[in-house]
Amino acid sequence: MSSVQFVEIAHHLEDAGLLWKPEIGDEIFNRKGAENVSVLVDTGGLTPPELRDTYIWLPTVEQMVIQIEVRQAILFHAGLELNDHTYCYKTVLQAPQGPIESEALSFRESLGLALRDLLLFRDNELH
Repeated sequence: MSSVQFVEIAHHLEDAGLLWKPEIGDEIFNRKGAENVSVLVDTGGLTPPELRDTYIWLPTVEQMVIQIEVRQAILFHAGLELNDHTYCYKTVLQAPQGPIESEALSFRESLGLALRDLLLFRDNELH
């Protein structure tokens, strides 16, 4: 379903301030050491704050694009980059603060890294 690398990126997104509003169908990872990714199909009576304390949200590509757009940035480029030295997915965001670029082995990871940098860039500008 999802790579270990993306779970780490999801941690970084959360640390950078990405707030999860739990919905049925969201991909999640249990914070208490369960090593598999699952889909939220029942809240088990947990409130949104309790769900956030129990699980890490693994946003989909579509959910991350929405988060980028909400922050008035544009997904300028997303694609596979191939040359003699590189094989990766590259993401370029055009943000009000300037371009943000990232590279990773999957598009989802590359987009997550770019969103993290956008969140951190905006936060640093506000201080």
